[in-house]
Parts: sequence; C-alpha cells; structure tokens
Amino acid sequence: MNILLISTQDYIHHPVPSRHHYIFEELAKTHEVHVPHFHVSEGKERDTRLHVHEATKYYTKSPLKHYLFNSPTHFKVIEEIVRDNDIDVIVTGHILAGTAAIRSGKKHNVPVVFDLKDWLPESAAAYYKSGLVKDVLRKGVWEITKYNLKHSSEIVTVSPSLVDLLRERGFESRLITNGVNTDIFVPMDGAKCRERLGIPKDQFVIGFEGSIERFFALDKVISAMKEIVVQKENTTLLIVGGGLFTDYEAELKQLVIDLGLEDVVKFTGTVPYSHLPHYISAMDVCCIPYVDEDWVSHSLPNKFFEYSACGKPILSTPVPDVMRIQQGNVFPYTTYEEFVDLCLGFSTGVPEFNLDVRAYSWKKKAEEFESIFRRVIKENL
Repeated sequence: MNILLISTQDYIHHPVPSRHHYIFEELAKTHEVHVPHFHVSEGKERDTRLHVHEATKYYTKSPLKHYLFNSPTHFKVIEEIVRDNDIDVIVTGHILAGTAAIRSGKKHNVPVVFDLKDWLPESAAAYYKSGLVKDVLRKGVWEITKYNLKHSSEIVTVSPSLVDLLRERGFESRLITNGVNTDIFVPMDGAKCRERLGIPKDQFVIGFEGSIERFFALDKVISAMKEIVVQKENTTLLIVGGGLFTDYEAELKQLVIDLGLEDVVKFTGTVPYSHLPHYISAMDVCCIPYVDEDWVSHSLPNKFFEYSACGKPILSTPVPDVMRIQQGNVFPYTTYEEFVDLCLGFSTGVPEFNLDVRAYSWKKKAEEFESIFRRVIKENL
C-alpha cells in the first residue's frame, strides 16, 4: 500500500514520539508511507523509514502561528503527495491539515481514516493560560474537527471514553488504543541508571516521564514533595522529559528553588526513547498527575502502558479508561494529601507486578490499522 500520514506533530523534530511514530514506522517496513513535514519543533532530527515531504514555508515555534501561516503550503504539498504518489489511503489526526487531506482525498477518490488520538478541542486549548483564548480555540477547533469527522471514511480513536463521546455527538468510531514497545519496555534492574544519575541505592524514587506541559500538575507534585521529605527524608522526585511549547518547565524549576527542594527534585531533560525503560527502572513508583480538566476522562496515555510494561506501580489522578484496563498496578488519588499518603505507604515497600501487556504492543496496533486500511480501500473501489 501507498499510505499518506498527516501527523499531528512535527514528525522529524518533535522530541517526544507519538503513536503515529511507533505505528507508522512499523507499517513502513512493508508499505510505502509518506508524511509532510510541519517544522514547528526544535528537537534533534530523527531517523525514519517514511518518505518526508517538506511542507513548511514560514518557520515559527508557535504551533498556532505555524499552522495558520503555513496552511496554504500544507494544502499544496498534501495535494501534490496524493496526486504524484498513487496514494491508496490517507490517515490524519490533524485539524487544519486534516481538512486539506480530506479535500484532496475526495478529489482523487482516496479514502481517509481520521485518527482522533485525543480530544482536539481541549488539547489545543491546554497550551494556553487565557480563558478567552481557550474558549475561542475550543469552539473553532471543534467546528473544524466536526467537519473532518463527518467527511472521513473511517474514524479511529484511542480510548473507550472517546468512542462513547463521539457516539454521543453522532459519530461511530473504531477503538485502537495507544501501546508500548514490548521489546524494550520490560522489568529490569534500575541500579545502573540510579548510579549514573547520582541517586543512592536506598533512595525512594517517585518518577514521571513525559512532556513537561500544563496537561500535568507537576507543580502540585513538587509541592507535595515538601511534605513527603519531612517524613521520608531519603526521597527523590525524578522528572524525565522536557518542555515543548511553553515556559512550564522553567516555572517548575523556579518552584523547586523557591521551596528549597534542589536536592530532592531531579530534572533529566528529554532523553532518547530507547533509554526511557532504564529511567523508569530507576523509579520505585511512577505517576500520571493530570490536571483537573474534563478532557482527562477521555485519556489513555502512552506512559500508562510504558510504566505497566516495566512492572511499576502507578499513582494517578482518576482516569476512567486507565482504571478500566489496568491490572492492579494503578492507585488513584483525588487530592494531593492522598498522593502524599500513597507515596509514604510505598516508601516502606514496593510490590512487584508481572503484567501481560502483549495485546498493547505497537506491532499489534500497526496490524489493527493495516486491517482497517485494507477494508476501506476495498470499500472505496
């Protein structure tokens, strides 16, 4: 098959790979996969099996400005890819570029699969502080997303709750959850990673890995550490990852200084994906500290699968779909007093978990997408 992927990210430079990276790099082993390059990130250029087509005329670090200013170029490049490469199926999860893909697909009689990997009206607004900006984005993004969903051949989404939400809004969708590379995310001894990070063997380590953005209430986790270390002195908070488009990481580092926790909280910055299992192995417990927003109820994040594949207990704000499929290793909290109590409880002994996550391997997810592609192509003949 010849596949066109319209990724929701800068496919080449985004420092944190998404489900599109994992799934389509796997599909590119046996299919020709094309992707336009939206240059909006500054990360190191990653290797890829995909055919990359430059689609950026005006570079800016602001996602909003990038997609507005470059949208005519995106439309042009997407049309050229479809026209010149005998594309069989288009996959998109994008907002504006998704519309371009749908229109090009209709023009050339190519089916479009819309992969709704999060609730776009809220995720687009989450980067901004202003309530007015958030409201404008929510309304505008939903109108565009609604158009894209209505004109797609098939809708795929990542969580049972999003399937339900879409059904309430009149759209039927197919569930393909996020996943994990089960070849490298496995339980392992974290002693070497701790030694490299300068963390003593007997230290109790609370960990987080992922993008340092306002989706996660890491400020509250850091504040909670002030109380935890009073009762459990040899405790470290290990934050693995970096910021993307906001100054949230800088705010957190200043908060650490303000609270006098420089010896307690350790930031690693962004690390290569292949190294993540080693950093997770250095953690005693892992956390998913989502902010208190409605869209969280539709989430099913990669880090849940990655933590679980490494056999770790997880402290999480309540996420319905995480609780639905977890295998006894997720411990929810609704207040940060509860978070503190859970941490102190685990500091006296951490249970071992041997979890079966084979059904969530990225290879399995690629096969599920491939099955959908073959069906919609056949139906489109």
